[in-house]
Amino acid sequence: MEDLQIAYYLIVIMVGFAALVVAGFRAFKTRDADLKNFCILYASFTFVLILSVLRKYLSINVENYSLQAWYVILGISQVANCIVIIALINFLWNATQIRYQKILNFIFLLAMLICIVLIFSPIGATLDVEQKIIRLGFGFKISSILYFASFTFAIIVAAIYLKQIWKTERRNFILGLLLFASFGYLESLFSFPNSLRTTSVAFGQDLEFLYSSIPYALYGLFLMYYFLHFSLPTQLEHGQLSESFISTYKITEREREIILMVIQGKSNADIAGELVISLATVKTHLHNIYQKVGVDSRYDLLARVRSSQ
Repeated sequence: MEDLQIAYYLIVIMVGFAALVVAGFRAFKTRDADLKNFCILYASFTFVLILSVLRKYLSINVENYSLQAWYVILGISQVANCIVIIALINFLWNATQIRYQKILNFIFLLAMLICIVLIFSPIGATLDVEQKIIRLGFGFKISSILYFASFTFAIIVAAIYLKQIWKTERRNFILGLLLFASFGYLESLFSFPNSLRTTSVAFGQDLEFLYSSIPYALYGLFLMYYFLHFSLPTQLEHGQLSESFISTYKITEREREIILMVIQGKSNADIAGELVISLATVKTHLHNIYQKVGVDSRYDLLARVRSSQ
């Protein structure tokens, strides 16, 4: 049964890698910063699955699987879960273009770093070699609370973001992400009370089935369909921005310049350098452009411009 579970995880990871390749290629072609951040998020959870497979494989097939190795890999798994939350929050903050992004990113990054420090600190968890258990202290409980609170906030932001883009082309993409994240959140919700009560973990008792791997695989299949089904808009030549597009969406001269540079595939940093403006100003202009045109990404903007020609 456990060998079948390993085989299942491997198949799921293969699906995840395939989805990452497709999404990564699309991010490279469109230079979409949001899609790049999404790839980091999806890759982070893929790493969590890889660690789950590694832990199960070592416990089943390696006779000399030591307590110390188990302790370290289990700790790395907890760190990987924190990285997923950091990646999720970073993706949402950058996608929503809200104010004080850097400050909010720093706050949640600090919260996750505290979680990581507590996990490996003596007040968080210590390895009892004689009893073959990990003793969990109050630091672990604090870490669990910070992790769950951050995850809760991320789900709320994702729901708000979905409402904002409901009428755009990116709706299904974010809806799938929210369903996937919500499943993982429910998994954390059910285990949260137990994590506060648990005082120790015995060797080999950390190998529970990761139910969130199911929506992960389904979402991976959806991503491949999503990016392969909709053709990639071809790049447009410089100056090929119609007057009807400019007048319909009330595009200013500065916004026209930025749109043309986006069409050429230039990054925010490239645009800021060529126009001699700050990176924050570029992001503000892009946010205003997205609002006017009713899109949510460079890819969708390029598609909208092309359809107006």
